[in-house]
Amino acid sequence: MDSTQLVLTLAILSIWLCLTCGIVVLYLLLSGHTLGVTFRTAKGSKSLPKTPSSPYTPADTPVLVDENAGAWGLFVMFDDPSMASNERLSIVLASSGAVYESSSRMFTLAGDSPRNPLLIANAYPPGTLPSFNQDNGDFPIKGVTVKMIKTSPNATPNKLQLVRLVKLAKELARIGGKVVDAEKQPITEAGFQSVIAGKAKV
Repeated sequence: MDSTQLVLTLAILSIWLCLTCGIVVLYLLLSGHTLGVTFRTAKGSKSLPKTPSSPYTPADTPVLVDENAGAWGLFVMFDDPSMASNERLSIVLASSGAVYESSSRMFTLAGDSPRNPLLIANAYPPGTLPSFNQDNGDFPIKGVTVKMIKTSPNATPNKLQLVRLVKLAKELARIGGKVVDAEKQPITEAGFQSVIAGKAKV
């Protein structure tokens, strides 16, 4: 075999090998396989930035502001109000240290901030409560409000008092009821934590 035939044979073999490899690669691509390389489109290669999620959802962010009363507060609505629940209410208020104010016919609880005490009043007009000393009232109390009076339009609630507010609201709810916010929306456990953390709407 002379040099011309050798070169021609090698050229034919090279062309055949290139065609064979090309056909194999084309087959693999058309069948969905890759050769160990991940092909990505320009769109798919970019990951969208994730917005950090808040630990509190709107449903777990209670509204403490009661514009009509000029106060921050929660409501405890009793499921089955009766004279017996009135009696249990008197026991909870007494054990919490609440003091009856005859002038306003409400209970006050100094808690951790005597300058801004918690007020416990009837949730329904006229908003008064019996003293519970010798008078449990003439009618079952359907609900109470636990609130702090806003001292100024730009004031913010005392966080220590918020803890006391949540604690007392939970104790009152154990009488047989549920705690709702200023918009009468039920408060979840996450909602209570939101109040304590200062995340509630004020």
